[in-house]
Amino acid sequence: MKKILLCCLFMQTLLSAYAERHISIFSDHISVIARQKQISFREAAQKVYDMGYRGVDVWYTINPEEQAILDEIGFKHACSISEINFATGEHSEEVAKSIEFMLSHGYDKVLLVPGLLPENPSAQLLKDVYYRTESYAHACRMAGLEVMIEDYDNPRSPCFNRAAIDKLFAEAPSLNHVFDSGNYIYAGDDVLETMEHFADRIHHVHLKDRKAPGDLSSPAVGTGIVPMKEVITGLLAMGYDGWFTVEHFGAPDMEQYAQISINTVNAAYEAFEKKNPEPKPMTNEMSEYWAPKPKVVTPALGNAVPSDAIVLFDGSNLDAWQMEDGSEAKWIVKDGVMTVNKQTGDILTRQKFGSYQLHIEWCVPKGVHGESQWRGNSGVFMQDKYEVQILDSYENDTYVNGQAGSIYKQAAPLVNAMVKPGEWNVYDIIYTAPVFKADGTYLYKPFITVLHNGIVIQNHTEIQGTTEWIGFPKVQAHGDGPIRLQSHGDPSEPISFRNIWIRPMN
Repeated sequence: MKKILLCCLFMQTLLSAYAERHISIFSDHISVIARQKQISFREAAQKVYDMGYRGVDVWYTINPEEQAILDEIGFKHACSISEINFATGEHSEEVAKSIEFMLSHGYDKVLLVPGLLPENPSAQLLKDVYYRTESYAHACRMAGLEVMIEDYDNPRSPCFNRAAIDKLFAEAPSLNHVFDSGNYIYAGDDVLETMEHFADRIHHVHLKDRKAPGDLSSPAVGTGIVPMKEVITGLLAMGYDGWFTVEHFGAPDMEQYAQISINTVNAAYEAFEKKNPEPKPMTNEMSEYWAPKPKVVTPALGNAVPSDAIVLFDGSNLDAWQMEDGSEAKWIVKDGVMTVNKQTGDILTRQKFGSYQLHIEWCVPKGVHGESQWRGNSGVFMQDKYEVQILDSYENDTYVNGQAGSIYKQAAPLVNAMVKPGEWNVYDIIYTAPVFKADGTYLYKPFITVLHNGIVIQNHTEIQGTTEWIGFPKVQAHGDGPIRLQSHGDPSEPISFRNIWIRPMN
């Protein structure tokens, strides 16, 4: 089955590659053509469009009239660019203008150029730059926008080479990558090895050639030392279907360079298509598979448990749980319910899990006192890292990414499905565990879906990293982990749990 699915995905990738070639250019290059040829910006833009360019990268400070011309001609919005020097401050006004530009003009991606560091920057300054970069990325993500950084050809850049970008990604996990082929050559990195290293984070490409290692000039794409054919065909083979933006600032004849560059990119597309001929038309049998047969599972009806589930609490004992030091769990079990013992701390499952379906029922006591985060607070942690908040959110105001059903401090629930204190709430959680690369960064991020009392409140939500009370999520490589139930320090009456079971789905 896995081979069939991979085959179908590869065929889908090929079909998308044949459907359209995503070749783009900087709006600055169009302006240079207009100046060099002494023609209008509109005439220069039309020349470039007629060559076959269909996308454009623009600075968020672009002249509005030029943006309107690009839109009228039919250029698609490949990427916006924001240069914000986070080494000198937060620059809140620039951040706001950048986001406003993307939202008002329909750009969903931005290349962040985070400025240059001073010579020998302090550890605190680096920490500040990483924090401000992640804050910008987080603000954009909340607006439905994506932030990327590229390898920048200056040793004082916080993203100068592969090693620097690895560190930046670790500190700012919301970022993705604009792969600049020429800048890696300049930094001394192997361009093809680095492309494979960052394959899952490459969401945009700048095709820049170089005349020689350590040389900052940018000849037409395909006329220098960068293995452009291998870069383009390699990315297509990896399933990349984003934009290839040609780059050659300082070209003496920008129109000629643009024509040479697009010829190079088209030749690479043609080489890829020749090596991977268009698949034959699909038939119904090609998408049917008959094995392996799914195993039969008796479903849960009423308060029953699915036949393949592991029971974590059935009302009789806490054998499946332990304290953090490994001793027996010391919460209170009475009348088929376990209640938090706030004097003893959190409890964790003895068994560790990867991906799973989790069912858990919880109740805030009737007559509970307190307000905001100090009323009926607890939490269920996936793999002891990622918290789904438990809180009395019935007519109790608090910050939305901290109310019941939130991925704490990351994602607010879609709706508030809380019942009043004294009644039982039900969480049904489908959790997909992360996969890490050898260097400790994400290969695949964790995802979670949560139903609260039968209502979807988290829909395949991407978890950004560990749950942090102060600061942003962190990326910490780990394997299978226990489920943690929190004994929160708020002074309100303790909550209770019942009927907890799990179905591992590794």
